[in-house]
Amino acid sequence: MVARTDTGLQRSNNEDAVAIHPDARPWPVAVLADGMGGYSAGEIASAMAVKLVPAALQDAPAAPAHLETALRNALQLANAAIFSAASSTPGCRGMATTVVAAAVLPKEVVFAHLGDSRAYGWRQGALTRITHDHSLVQREIDAGHIREQDARSSGLSHLVTRALGVGHEVEPDISRWPLQAGDRIMLCSDGVTDMLSDEEIGKLFAEQAPLPILLTALVQAANAAGGKDNIGVILMESTAVEAGHSLKAP
Repeated sequence: MVARTDTGLQRSNNEDAVAIHPDARPWPVAVLADGMGGYSAGEIASAMAVKLVPAALQDAPAAPAHLETALRNALQLANAAIFSAASSTPGCRGMATTVVAAAVLPKEVVFAHLGDSRAYGWRQGALTRITHDHSLVQREIDAGHIREQDARSSGLSHLVTRALGVGHEVEPDISRWPLQAGDRIMLCSDGVTDMLSDEEIGKLFAEQAPLPILLTALVQAANAAGGKDNIGVILMESTAVEAGHSLKAP
C-alpha cells in the first residue's frame, strides 16, 4: 500500500484530519475525522481521533473475530480522551468530532463510524454508501419527511446525533464490506458530500482514473461546487491507498 497527501485551497485552520497506517498490526487501518466546536477546538478533536484510534487498535487481539470489539473499544478510548479534554480545558469546551475508521482484512473491510463522515464502496461500475449518517437530516430522510435530494438545502446538514467527545459513552455503528478484485473504498467528510451528490461522486469513480488522479478530481469538484467546508478524503483499493484533504475555500 502507498500513501499520498493532497492539499487544496487553504485557510488558517482545518477541522478535517486523516491518517493511514498501511503497515499497522494486527490490521492496516485508515481513519478520517471532522472536528466540531469552535475555531480551533474542532481541529484538536479530529487530530486526537486520528491519532488515538489507530494507537488503540495496536493493542487488539490479532484474531479477526475480535475486530468489531476492538474497533468499538478504540472509539470508546478516543471518546474518553476527547471528552476529558473538552471538559477540563477551557479552550476546548464543547469540542467533538465525527469519525470513520476502516480496518482492512484480506477478504473484507470493517468500518466503525460516528456522525456524518462516510464510507463508500465502488464495485463493477456502481457506488454504494456503506455507512448510515448519524444526523438530524438523515433522521428526517428515514422518517420520510424530506427527500434525499433535498437534504443539502434542509438547513440540518451539520447537526449530528453521534460524535466522539459529546458524552461519557459512544455507540458506533459497525459495517462490513466483503472485498472483491477491483473494489475501491472511500472515506470522506461532509466537505465532499455536502457539495457533491452520490451520483456526481459515482461519475468521477466511473472514469476509472488512478487513485491520485481520482483523489484530486474529488477535491477539485467539491471546491468547484462551492467548497463551503473542509474536505477530507481517503481512497483505498486492494494494493494502494491515497489520502487527501483540502481546507475551506475562501
